[in-house]
Amino acid sequence: MTENNAKPSAPAKSESRVTEDVVTLDVLQILFRQRWLIAFLTLAGLAAGVAYALQARVWYESTARVLINEKSSGLASSSSNEMVEEDILANHIELLLSRKIVGEAMAAKDDDGNSLMTLPSVVEHLDPEIETVDAVDYVIDHMEVVKGGEGGAKTARTLRISLNHTEPEDAQRLLTAVLQTYSRYLDQQISDMMDLATAKINEAKNEVEGELHVAEKKYLEHRQTAPMLFQGEGSSNVYQDKYRRLQDELIDLQIQESTIKTRLARVENELEDLDGKTLSMTESMDKLALIDSESLERLGLFAGLQISASNTAEFKATMPVRAEEARTRFAYLLKLNSEKQRLQAKFGASHPDVQDIDDEIRLVRKFIDESNEDTVAEAPFGENSVNPESLLKAYVGFLNHDMATIAERKSELTALANQAETDARELIEYELTDVVLRKEVERNEALFDGVVQQLRDVDIASGLRGYLYELLETPRIGAKSWPSLPLCGLGGLMLGVFAGLTLAVANDVRDGRFRSAAEVEETVSLPSLGRVGKLNSMRRGVRGLIAGELSPNAEALRLGRTMLLPKIKSRDMKSIGVTSSMQGDGKSTITANLAASFSQVGLSVLVVDGDLRRPTVHRYFSVAPEGGLTDLLTGSMELDDAIKPTEADGVSVITAGASTRTPAELLQSEKLEELTHQLEERFDLVIFDLPPVLAVSDPLVVAPRIDGMVLVIRAASARRDEVMNSLKRVTDAGGNMVGCVLNTFGAGKSFDLGGGYYGYYESGYSRPTNRTKPVTSARIVEVDNDA
Repeated sequence: MTENNAKPSAPAKSESRVTEDVVTLDVLQILFRQRWLIAFLTLAGLAAGVAYALQARVWYESTARVLINEKSSGLASSSSNEMVEEDILANHIELLLSRKIVGEAMAAKDDDGNSLMTLPSVVEHLDPEIETVDAVDYVIDHMEVVKGGEGGAKTARTLRISLNHTEPEDAQRLLTAVLQTYSRYLDQQISDMMDLATAKINEAKNEVEGELHVAEKKYLEHRQTAPMLFQGEGSSNVYQDKYRRLQDELIDLQIQESTIKTRLARVENELEDLDGKTLSMTESMDKLALIDSESLERLGLFAGLQISASNTAEFKATMPVRAEEARTRFAYLLKLNSEKQRLQAKFGASHPDVQDIDDEIRLVRKFIDESNEDTVAEAPFGENSVNPESLLKAYVGFLNHDMATIAERKSELTALANQAETDARELIEYELTDVVLRKEVERNEALFDGVVQQLRDVDIASGLRGYLYELLETPRIGAKSWPSLPLCGLGGLMLGVFAGLTLAVANDVRDGRFRSAAEVEETVSLPSLGRVGKLNSMRRGVRGLIAGELSPNAEALRLGRTMLLPKIKSRDMKSIGVTSSMQGDGKSTITANLAASFSQVGLSVLVVDGDLRRPTVHRYFSVAPEGGLTDLLTGSMELDDAIKPTEADGVSVITAGASTRTPAELLQSEKLEELTHQLEERFDLVIFDLPPVLAVSDPLVVAPRIDGMVLVIRAASARRDEVMNSLKRVTDAGGNMVGCVLNTFGAGKSFDLGGGYYGYYESGYSRPTNRTKPVTSARIVEVDNDA
């Protein structure tokens, strides 16, 4: 059992591989099966195309080629980026195919007073019953305008105009009339547009010129009333400059005021410290050092006046020379102190110049201190002379006076700065207004210049007449354009091929037959018991059985035997019936060969001919047909007499027996069930050869009374619906379907037995079989094969 269960896994891969091949080659198989239909329709289409080309009415095509460009490159540069855009060509195409152009061309009369509307070759194509279609519509429908050239000149700015008509001369005449009307319309339209443009531009010129005069007048009046003498590059706002100068002076006064306040505070503090104290000459000099150098001259003058007011006569009488020396030394010391303050503020206390002055001051002070002459000291600071305290107080007075002067000056400057700021702001408004008016004048001047230039361009364009319209190829007598024998033949051929393929697929789908073994297995969903091809005729009897051969067909029968053998040996399956969907599927041949195959493994097999309407089993086993199943069911014969041995070892036969008019009723009797049980007890396997399921009801009567049913499918003729209907009937009747055998005779290459284990028989493994001794030789060969 283990060996039998392991082997079926190998065929599974083979079946999946076959399925993939079927999917890939299905279209080719359809084409192969329907090749004659496709070939017939292809030839028919080709013949129809050629016949149409020979019989159809001839049409002629007249063509012309037009170049469209602008004459003025200067005009083009100002109005568009390119000389001719795609939309310009599109507009010309629309114009050529319009009813306006074609209608005027058709309505124009010749010297004889005739128009193209009444041209006989045109009128014959019009249907009087259709009023909405006239000669103009006919010409438009048969005209074609294509832009661009041919070959390498596909981007050329040309139009190819063609007209198809049944008369070659009339085709040329119609196309010429359309092109002439188109040319006249284009020239007239451009002329009208130029005149209108000229009028519009002149009107705009006058309007812009008036606006320019108004703007210039306003600007002139503004300049006359503006508080400015000159405006241009390098000019400035005088009030802004004045305001800046006043602000700078105010800042200087604020700095001076801050300096004076600082000095005043220091001097007042020193005066509070003096408060009537008597100071030495050196201390007096230190106090007087607080006075800045700029005030020394004023204080010197003040001191001179005070000394002059004293008792000059007595002073001069006693010490004239020494007093003068004392004053000189005093003035020199004051000067040194003032210079020290200046240098110290500028360079710092450690600067060499400051240190030199310090040394000199110390020497002067030392000289004064060492002097023992009182007259020298009293001369400058005597009772009636000026002392340091009075000088400092005078210095405070000077500083207060300077503060008052600065405050008064600040008030004056603030008033002047406010007025200058107001004047500057007013002047800025004048300047902004001036800029606006000047720009307005400039814009009007530019607009005026542009209008004048456009007017010049329009004058030039009116002389050039807009577009360059040149016929590169004038309309010529129409050349034959249709029908074309090659095109009609090719079209008919393609139509025939398409129709052939369509009908081939539809016919193949409608056919409903199986196209491959994989499709059969997928449809029926039953275990495959093998695929057999052409088998020997039943006329040869037992000698025609192939069970003992080494061939693909015999191996297929062994496959079915192998799959059923486990259940047969375990007695789970003691009887089986072999049937088919329709007559001629090969069920009787399969039955006889299956029986011989089972007998080769040592089983005793009984074949019962259950086809009471068309019995054939006796022919396969070369036995007499008389006395069989019918006789057993009617009770006219004993069982032992009905069982007939055959030349095949282990195979016995019960023929159909005498003919009857009620085969279904006989098979439905209880005696068949009893007979089946008796036969199952006497033989290892009982095989019933049953009639087709769709032909009669006999197999449906027998199916529930046996252990299994095998369906034989003829791939060349069986339809899907027939097979599925057969399976459904057997299943509904209570039968047990155990597998199917595929008869591939005449079914094509998709059902071939090549490949797999069948390939052995195409590689020198097959050898002739002696069919003159079927019983003995078959058993010997089978034993060797199993070994």
